[in-house]
Amino acid sequence: MTKELNDFLLQQCKDKGLSLRSLSINCGLSPATVHSIISRNYKPSLISLNRLADYLGVRREYLWQLVGLLEDMDYAETTFGDPRLRFQFARVDNLPEAERNLIIGIVEAVLSVLKSMARGSDSDTSFAEYVRRKYPGVHEDTITMMEDLLEHPPATKRELPRKK
Repeated sequence: MTKELNDFLLQQCKDKGLSLRSLSINCGLSPATVHSIISRNYKPSLISLNRLADYLGVRREYLWQLVGLLEDMDYAETTFGDPRLRFQFARVDNLPEAERNLIIGIVEAVLSVLKSMARGSDSDTSFAEYVRRKYPGVHEDTITMMEDLLEHPPATKRELPRKK
């Protein structure tokens, strides 16, 4: 992993008077995960980076940049090309923080599973097991709904001919 992330996390721990173990516990990560990130033996997942950023009170995108996942850009000006995404994310943005964080966690979990499926991962962990382990507060009905969407994506709507 990058020296920049390592230096940033160590400095944050020093500034806040935290040990790496307490950082990991407060972020909901295992001490081994944080140690591996610090020692640059492990490329952290977006979920790990997001948990670290949320706890440390920095923008998630900043940590993403430190590990080379994003180019240097102004995120305040980021827009979605698809109007459906703009609409849905505007709705999410107006929710209370707890609900917003839950939805962000679900989206991250879905994207993580889709990415591993695209790579042809032969993991025996099901989506439901993954979500239960990473997000213990997610309701079973939500997990079932997300599994159904992954297994049976909704058909796209056909455009009706326009009247002339």
